[in-house]
Amino acid sequence: MDKRKNPENRSFDLPTLVGELESFDVTRRERARRTLAALGSNALPCLTEALQHPAEWVRWESATTLGMIASPASAEALTAALEDPSPAVRLAAAEALAEIGNPACPVVIDALNKNYESESIRQGAHRVLQALALRGKLSRIEQEVYTGLHKLLSEQETRDLTGQVAAAA
Repeated sequence: MDKRKNPENRSFDLPTLVGELESFDVTRRERARRTLAALGSNALPCLTEALQHPAEWVRWESATTLGMIASPASAEALTAALEDPSPAVRLAAAEALAEIGNPACPVVIDALNKNYESESIRQGAHRVLQALALRGKLSRIEQEVYTGLHKLLSEQETRDLTGQVAAAA
């Protein structure tokens, strides 16, 4: 492979690349996302910081890029992003955690234990564990957590739906 084309062999200004995620030009953002993902762990500090950016699309780009890198080192920051005000960012964070796989499970389950009252944490943890369960990647204990959470959320959805139907009648 040509060393000039391998991002790990070139010098990049990471803050400038992350700044490209702010662009209104989708092509520039996509190019920056691919370059940052190719840089791997070198880009993690800037990307995890970008999860706090005021612009929703920058947080989404950051979470998506972290999913492309799939480093366990980003699991805590992505788990925190499960409580982002934007549903799109929460979804991107959950998908990124699922890409990280089993190394993300202890962080996600710990957040679930500490913040069980948070609906977004419950839903995000469910999405991550469900993706891994469908891939057959959960340990026995993780599978039990997923099964219990799935049952609980299903019962809650049924109660919510029953309440909505009753309110509409």
